[in-house]
Amino acid sequence: KRKMKSEFADALMSENRNVNMPEEMDWFGALIGDWDMIWRQDIGTEREFVCKGEWIFSRVLNGFGIQDLFIVPSREERIRLNMPDAEYGTTIRMYCPNQQNWQVYYTCVGEYTRLTAEKEGEQIVITEQSAKRMKWVFSDISDKRFHWQNFVLDKDDKWVVMCDCIATRKQC
Repeated sequence: KRKMKSEFADALMSENRNVNMPEEMDWFGALIGDWDMIWRQDIGTEREFVCKGEWIFSRVLNGFGIQDLFIVPSREERIRLNMPDAEYGTTIRMYCPNQQNWQVYYTCVGEYTRLTAEKEGEQIVITEQSAKRMKWVFSDISDKRFHWQNFVLDKDDKWVVMCDCIATRKQC
């Protein structure tokens, strides 16, 4: 069984961007690696929650995709806070050469979301595809940190921040 797991990981993960993907379309490449984050959820409500989390990004699928593991609270915080059922999800982002964008799929227990990523200036805006009432925004991306926010449309059709994350690269 151990060898099968290794072969799966070796076939899934890629060291480099696929040469057939233009460098200017490698929007998520700067996120590759391990990140610590401060997570804020239900901002401005009685249920507002702040904790530490983890976000791990890797190139996958012959260098055409980028997958992440999204862990909130972090594995360490889950033990401290006794929260074994918190969010532990994954996102697969695949470059779409015909549309010059990225198709994005997020899943965790009981949830599945399809989104499309577009570049807006220096931001990456990822919009949910069914009702288009949710979007994720990556901004301020550097070698050491990035900012991520989850927006939803409220009843007045105004974008409201539901979740906010500041991620800092883990030191090796």
